[in-house]
Amino acid sequence: MIKSENIPEDLKDRSQFVVWKILPRASGRDSKIPINLKTGRNASVKDPRTWGTFLDAFDYLSKHSGVSGIGFVFSEDDPFTGVDLDGCRDPETGEIESWARQIISALGSYTEVSPSQAGVKAFVEGSLPGGGRKNDRIEMYDQKRFFTLTGWHLEGTPRTIENRPDAIEDLY
Repeated sequence: MIKSENIPEDLKDRSQFVVWKILPRASGRDSKIPINLKTGRNASVKDPRTWGTFLDAFDYLSKHSGVSGIGFVFSEDDPFTGVDLDGCRDPETGEIESWARQIISALGSYTEVSPSQAGVKAFVEGSLPGGGRKNDRIEMYDQKRFFTLTGWHLEGTPRTIENRPDAIEDLY
């Protein structure tokens, strides 16, 4: 269940939300598919007409079965970058691996636990120097992607999205 009260207002103030559902793949690794709040069909991370407000997404989630959560779409029109650290958190104990703790500390911005509870997602202000990037267990995007939101704030991190262009560049 999403903890909507923990989602930073900087995100909630934008009309860049979708809901998402899980689509199983033959590889055994599930895909998270963004859903258009107006049509119930697939949304596009490239088409703002397929996005909506946070309240619309929250309302859709509460009224429709078959969707798993709410997502935020990164766009060239917003100042945000998302950093996804996969497989860095023990779902049972909540312990974060040291490599991820270092990144979380360097970013010093709103961070939450991912839906799997085995990873975390950080949201910062700043742009990537060369577009989206995936390297092993670290993914970074500032446009044309969406991140799932849980609102499960990671204790010890700010509850606000902070401006961290230098930290983003260093991590990139």
